[in-house]
Amino acid sequence: MVMTASHQYFRDQHGDYQADQASMEALLNCYCRDLAHPSGELAVHRGDGGRSWPQGLRVRLALESVSALQITFPESEDLLLVLVAGNSQTCNYRYLSAPYHKSALRGWRVLGLEQLGRILLHQMARRFDEPFNGELYRQILLSRNVMRSILAYSRVPADWGQGLEAFRWSEQSLSFGHRFHPAPKSREGFDPEDILQYSPEMGAGFALSYFAVHPDDLRTRGDIASPVSGSGPDIGLDVPDGWVAVPVHPWQARYLMRLPVIRGAIRSGRILPLGQAGQRFYPTASVRTLYQPGNPYFLKFSTHVRLTNCIRKNAVYELESAVALSAALKTHLAPSLTRWRGFRLLYEPGYQTVDFADHPEPDRRTVAEGFGVIIRDSIEPYLEPGVTPVLAAALFSEDRFGRSPVIEAADSLGAAGRLNVLEARLAWFEQYLALLIPPIFESLFRHGVVFEPHLQNVVVGMREGHPVQVFVRDLEGTKLVPGRWSGELPDSLDEQTLASVHYSQDKAWKRIAYCLLVNHLFQAVACLSGGEERIERRLWQALAGVVRNWLKDTDDPWATDVLGRLLAGDPIPNKSNLMTRLFKRPDRESQYTRAPNPLTPTMFCAVETKEELCHA
Repeated sequence: MVMTASHQYFRDQHGDYQADQASMEALLNCYCRDLAHPSGELAVHRGDGGRSWPQGLRVRLALESVSALQITFPESEDLLLVLVAGNSQTCNYRYLSAPYHKSALRGWRVLGLEQLGRILLHQMARRFDEPFNGELYRQILLSRNVMRSILAYSRVPADWGQGLEAFRWSEQSLSFGHRFHPAPKSREGFDPEDILQYSPEMGAGFALSYFAVHPDDLRTRGDIASPVSGSGPDIGLDVPDGWVAVPVHPWQARYLMRLPVIRGAIRSGRILPLGQAGQRFYPTASVRTLYQPGNPYFLKFSTHVRLTNCIRKNAVYELESAVALSAALKTHLAPSLTRWRGFRLLYEPGYQTVDFADHPEPDRRTVAEGFGVIIRDSIEPYLEPGVTPVLAAALFSEDRFGRSPVIEAADSLGAAGRLNVLEARLAWFEQYLALLIPPIFESLFRHGVVFEPHLQNVVVGMREGHPVQVFVRDLEGTKLVPGRWSGELPDSLDEQTLASVHYSQDKAWKRIAYCLLVNHLFQAVACLSGGEERIERRLWQALAGVVRNWLKDTDDPWATDVLGRLLAGDPIPNKSNLMTRLFKRPDRESQYTRAPNPLTPTMFCAVETKEELCHA
């Protein structure tokens, strides 16, 4: 079909609407789960609603099977209303309207993203006696603008195909990003052209950039026999004899050549820029980790871009800890994990960087972090025949076409087994939990290994609709609990690196509870249930059963304590991206709030002050 100017206009208008709506939903999700719900300021109403409510909203409540979500604000008389598809035990609402707002000085009005962002940030500034966070407001709008670009220019198809082709597209399909982050697509450091060239959601692929360095300035650690890039002729570059070609992300190459220490090295002939060359790599959902079909490794590069919360660089201690953890886990944990054939940890066996050992520490560290690349195992050698790998974040979401891959998978399973909708989705979820939960609990409670199994760190392998494999990746967030971890780490690790991999039991449980339950399974259940409360309840019962059965086979006091309280209905630790950004904290100092526990009903304490929030 020929795309006319009229078609283009209406497509762009629809994309702008989708971006605005998704951005408002993400902001509302954060506010509801992190503040309004635990503070008792949120209610879901069925029926006609209040007489003072907007007429259009009341008509829809009377005629449609919808509910009204109401948020009150303790510091003012303001009210906020939005239509949702029923209640949600975990604040994973399906929004069916724009938000309506009323204040003491102004009647009801429909809000856009700009107004909603200002109102919520002003309310939080009053609540916590903080100045208005203009930086976060700008990030919210930047994220929306990136979404608009994605929806206008993305080449990711509706049909991902099968096998490794589907894996690539699933990594690049997250047009709307994290549903519980206030600025899920914020990319500070990328200009509009960079967004088109390097964003996975565009369907991007590109060649790497290379620098030639002398082998004496190349530092490699771990199980890699040769430089990551291979030889010059392999990638079509003219590398001087005796030198090696070092790859970097092409955006990072431009960044590096602006640094005084690198410019000085180029002028002196110690580093030679070679430009882009070689075969195409594809950015995965994390933006900086690249995938190439047939390559035995993913390459996790430094990119000094602020994506959501953090500058995404490979700090020196992260380079060292990735390799040390991989070696230790292979020795001390891998034998235990073989009990679960469908579970696989993707190790990070080596790293490579440039090391100017004769430079003072600030410059030496800048160079090492700028060129650092972590080598991660590819999933390809471990895929069983006929298995299609899909990123969990894409599996448990709706893409820009309104397609939900997990619903399609469950429907396929149900059709083959002649199951009804409830039976099919419950069967799919039970199979998935059997793959995911036992090895993660085994690693945590019996070995003191804390994975970070959030949606972006898990890849699900499916065959004919059935989940049959689970891959957990990214050792940056993997930690060890001293006293439970019985393995060893290299004596050569410095204090900062050792401190970065050690977690207390309290921190360990908070991290697993958030990543596995709140981030991952809350979203999985929300997607599988499709807003139907009957299905949602059965899925939560299935999870409670898996936890209960695992608990029967252990007498570990820590597991008995935290899992027992989970089954009893205690609130679940929830990493609050909204609060972390509001208080401008680094990600390692993320705020935790108390998320509702869907396994059994419970009451929640109010969060009234910044101090209470920080200790929640």
